[in-house]
Amino acid sequence: MSNKQTQIDRLVKKGDYMNTSKKGYTKEKYCRDELKAEGWSIVFQSVRTRWATYDFGDLFDVCAYKDKLRKFISCKHFGNNNFYQSHQIEIKKFKEEHGYDGESYELWLWSKARYVGRGKNKHWQEAKWIIKKIGEDV
Repeated sequence: MSNKQTQIDRLVKKGDYMNTSKKGYTKEKYCRDELKAEGWSIVFQSVRTRWATYDFGDLFDVCAYKDKLRKFISCKHFGNNNFYQSHQIEIKKFKEEHGYDGESYELWLWSKARYVGRGKNKHWQEAKWIIKKIGEDV
């Protein structure tokens, strides 16, 4: 089991409720750590106060740059490409209104560690990010 997943498991005990703000913050931290390891510099990270969390443009949790490239990233805890369609549309509108060349708009979906498959094909899948680029024909 990965170190990231064990940290999440420590947050949840049977019968206890999970603090979703803390869960979201840890996912954003994993995102920032991964970007820093790849050489990106973090310009903005979401700011959490007692009453609210403030994102860049009310959409992006992390903004980073490297050379002349910029990334605007929105982190979500669970899903695949079919989840968060309305959020993807909002990001696409933001890109059309305010976007420049050399900017990448991404939706990072956290896929938790779990067993996948059935029968003999059942195997353990490590936790990972599913990265969906918004507004690009990939």
